[in-house]
Amino acid sequence: MSALMLATLTWTPGFKGILTVAVAVLVLCGSIFVILATNSGTRLGFLLAVTGLMGWFFVMGLIWAMYGIGYKGPAPTWKVVNVVEGSPSQSTVDVAAKLPLPKDLPDPVAIRDHNKAVLKEYPLDKKPPTIGDVVSIDTKTLDMLNKRYAPWEILPTSNKYTGETQSVVSEAIGPDGSALFANGASDYIVTDSFLSGGKKGLGNDTSILKRIEYKFTSPFDINHEPFRSAVQLQAVIPQTTKAGQAPPTPVIDPKAPVYTVIMERDRGALRLPSIAFTIVTGIIFAICANLLHRRDKLATAQRAVAGAA
Repeated sequence: MSALMLATLTWTPGFKGILTVAVAVLVLCGSIFVILATNSGTRLGFLLAVTGLMGWFFVMGLIWAMYGIGYKGPAPTWKVVNVVEGSPSQSTVDVAAKLPLPKDLPDPVAIRDHNKAVLKEYPLDKKPPTIGDVVSIDTKTLDMLNKRYAPWEILPTSNKYTGETQSVVSEAIGPDGSALFANGASDYIVTDSFLSGGKKGLGNDTSILKRIEYKFTSPFDINHEPFRSAVQLQAVIPQTTKAGQAPPTPVIDPKAPVYTVIMERDRGALRLPSIAFTIVTGIIFAICANLLHRRDKLATAQRAVAGAA
């Protein structure tokens, strides 16, 4: 029988984990309760133990909610709204009509040839830069294009959303999605990416006071435009990899249509479980603390009556 139980514990890690947590709770919480019960009585000891536990849960829930850790809900993700072939004005999203096509943007290779900083990062013998690569270095071009195509802003490749959006696009149009490109990311090149809407950022003022103000006011900024992203891509010319040589550099097929993948940011509910946990444990802690306070007042009154008698 004992051998069968040990085999069950070894075979089922989930049951073993539950048993480990249960034993830990009984040993840690139970030992505190036993000490309090022997000194203060069973009922009072239990009330003290529950009050302390709920107080600790309340503080822990506050930390979880502030930093987005611990008991988490669904994280923010990008959701594909639609995929448009050709002019972005065909999209169901109205603001997409203001998106430019790659041919409307400046030639990144020409900018590189006349900009020493860009040329240093992307020399002539390397892969040609995209417009996102150029604006990551050339801020003047970035500001100029953002003003021209507002409310859309060029997404530099150094931005954290570049990898996120391109990963979502690869999954949405790849073989596991709509199969627009059967071989996945190797069949196309991302020409440029854009962002629109969302919360107001810090801007150019990154002082300590501005950061503190933004930290407190950002959660209440709920009337902003939806946070959207647009990724434009184009198919590449099929090339054969020769044996023993590195794969050839992908080249965009100029005759291929431009696809625009428009996404919208789902804010998720990362902190919602932590906030609910904090509220519930805070209410229980307040009730238990109130019971202890009323008990102390009653005991003080009874001692006063006994002393007067």
